[in-house]
Amino acid sequence: MKLPKTHTVVVPLCFLVAGFGLSGVSASAQFYQPTAELTPTIEQRAIRPGQTVILVLRVELPENIHLQSDKPRDPYVIPTLLTFTLPEGVTVEEIAYPESTDFLLEDWDEPLAVFEHEFTIEVRLALDQDLSPGEVVVPGSFLYQACDNRICFPPKTAAVEWRMDVEAALTPRAEVSTVTEGKVP
Repeated sequence: MKLPKTHTVVVPLCFLVAGFGLSGVSASAQFYQPTAELTPTIEQRAIRPGQTVILVLRVELPENIHLQSDKPRDPYVIPTLLTFTLPEGVTVEEIAYPESTDFLLEDWDEPLAVFEHEFTIEVRLALDQDLSPGEVVVPGSFLYQACDNRICFPPKTAAVEWRMDVEAALTPRAEVSTVTEGKVP
């Protein structure tokens, strides 16, 4: 009786699967990708046209993971970067990243400039005076490269958004003073 050809394929496949099973730590390390937990918030409660609004992005990382800073020293690592697709009537005035810390990666000569376990990024937005009241959505992208004490993982991009309810602009009150004969108030 002749053996089916599938047996010749199954035997090497079994060796391949067994090989991965024996090297389970290295195989799982290759597929591990640390993920940053992102929490977007807005500092102001009442938001009106013409105001400056502060957006905050809180970033929390898994234990023993750090991100490259927004200004890395090494040209081969990917900087942390927060970008926006802004709706009409909204502009970014400033993005304030935290101070980085030095981290020496195993087998490297120079320390990396990194953000560690928990940090926040603050964004100052300017709202146009003629911005229409209602919900305004500010979508963004958070690009980061996570590392542990031995390796840096491939860069990752996460979508993030802030939703704010813009109230109607306050109408300025005009003050009226009256002048009576011969007297000036």
